[in-house]
Order: sequence, then structure tokens, then C-alpha cells
Amino acid sequence: MTPPELFDRRLIFVLGKGGVGKSVVAAALGTAWARAGQRVVIAEVANQHRLSDLFATRDVARNAPTELAPGLFGFSIDVDKSTEEYLASHIKVRPLVDLLVRSRAFHNFAAAAPGLPELVTLGKIWELAVALKDGRPVWDKVVVDCPATGHGIALLQTAGNVSELAAQGPVREQAHRIEEVVKHAGATGIAIVARPEELPVSEAIEAAATLRADHFPVAATIMNGMTPRRFWPEDAAVLARVDLDDPQAAAAAHAALQAHHHSTIEHDHLRELATGTHTAPLIMPDLGPVPIGPAELGILADALQAARHAGEPAVRR
Repeated sequence: MTPPELFDRRLIFVLGKGGVGKSVVAAALGTAWARAGQRVVIAEVANQHRLSDLFATRDVARNAPTELAPGLFGFSIDVDKSTEEYLASHIKVRPLVDLLVRSRAFHNFAAAAPGLPELVTLGKIWELAVALKDGRPVWDKVVVDCPATGHGIALLQTAGNVSELAAQGPVREQAHRIEEVVKHAGATGIAIVARPEELPVSEAIEAAATLRADHFPVAATIMNGMTPRRFWPEDAAVLARVDLDDPQAAAAAHAALQAHHHSTIEHDHLRELATGTHTAPLIMPDLGPVPIGPAELGILADALQAARHAGEPAVRR
């Protein structure tokens, strides 16, 4: 069966090269779904703290949903607190749990243990994804703002690695359940974010190949920061014939040709992303040198919805 598109999946992981705007994309996706009447939570991991600034609200609470907008909540995953909760669920002697939690040596061990912080983080995401109330999902959408590409892929692979390496027991069983959800193409989708530049596009293409080779559901690519295209090749031919004896006309034509050249390069990168990942990238526009806040996120959410309904990237040779 053909998997559903990104907008029809419940658990969405957003990853990409550092600096491409993953947090903004995650926030825009969450905004789009919340505006459509869905109950959405955005989970921050790896000590990222962008949601408070993006939504101009109080600090997002650790391990507790904080309302960012109607129907939209933020959730900052605290690994230490999540580890304590994990221990409490497996060690029934509460005094022993309290003793471990207070031990600096234990925290040092837990931080250094291969895959434990990542597994605890994935476990908390899994809890959000499968949480039920009165037989219905608590969250219509769970959006995860992943770390940068390498660490983001490692996070996704953790459950599978633990499931393979761990002996029979509750840890292996939970890791297996988490892996099933993370790789469920009908419910889960990975959105890879890039900017119209060489390195982010190359990294996005490599990430898509790596994830698909490991059977992760790459559902979409998103090109963030595309400048509006105002001129086409036929316009450039006209601009090149402008009378250079008129200084004002010459300056305007030069600026227009530069804008056309920049846009051509960006669309070449867009075409490369589409071809290299076998996707039709969703496009988010460059809003210029303005701080991103709730109003800007609304604009970007509308752009994502428009790109979704367009069906194909606006690429023209």
C-alpha cells in the first residue's frame, strides 16, 4: 500500500543539518495542524530550547506540556527526569530509585551509557505517540524537533540497536515496541529540512538514503528559505538589452539580473534535492531578516499548506 503523505501521519520527526531551520519548520507544521483544529504537541530534545522564543511565551516546561497557542503545546524532554521515571517503572522499590537519582555517580554512568539517553528520549516520544484518554489518542499530532542530522539519525536508530543488543527482558521488549512505532510508515513520517545551498542539500540527500536503507519512513523533504522568484530566463534576455546609457535603468537591470541569477541557483538546488531524494519538496519562503514569532509562523504554516496542495515543487527551467 502507498504510505500516506506527511500531513496525514501522526508522529513526525523533523531533522536536517544544523542551521537550516528545523525548529522553525517543526513550529510551522505544528501551527498548521493546530489551526486545522487538531491537538498538537511539539517535543524538543537534546536540550534544545527554541519553542519559548518562537512562540514568545514562558519557558516550555520540562516533561510537561506547555500551551503555546490554541490546540498547540510544547514539551521539552528532560533526560534526567525521564530516566527517573523509567527506573521507577522497572524498580518497584522507591527508596532505591531515590537513592540512584540522588547519586552523582549514577547520573555520570547514565549519561555515558551507550544509547541510554537516546532510548529514554525515544521512550518519552513513544509515550506521547501512544497516549490514550477515553480510548482516543491524547495527541492528534506529535512533532519532534530532532538534533542535527547525524545525532538525529542516531536517535532514531537507538531503539533498533538496543533491541538487537539487549538480552531478553523488559528493556529489549520496550525497545522493540518503540522501534515498531518509529518505523511504522502508516503513522510515522520523517521530514528532512534543507536550505537552497550546496552543503545542506547534499546532507539531506545522504540522510534520506541512510534512513531508507534502515527502513525508516522518509515522508517529505522541506526546502526552507526560498526567495520569491520574480524573473524567468525570458525576462533575463530582455534585461540584458537595457540601454546602459541610462544610469537608473542600468542599475535596475543589474539588480534584477542578480536576483534572477540567485533565484536560478536556488532552483537548481531545489531540483537537486527533488532528484536526489525522490521527493517533491515542500517549499517554505525566506521571510527576510525578521525575528520569527507567532505571526511569521502563521505565514510559514500557510506556505506549507499551499505547497502541500500544489503537489509539485515550483521548478521551471
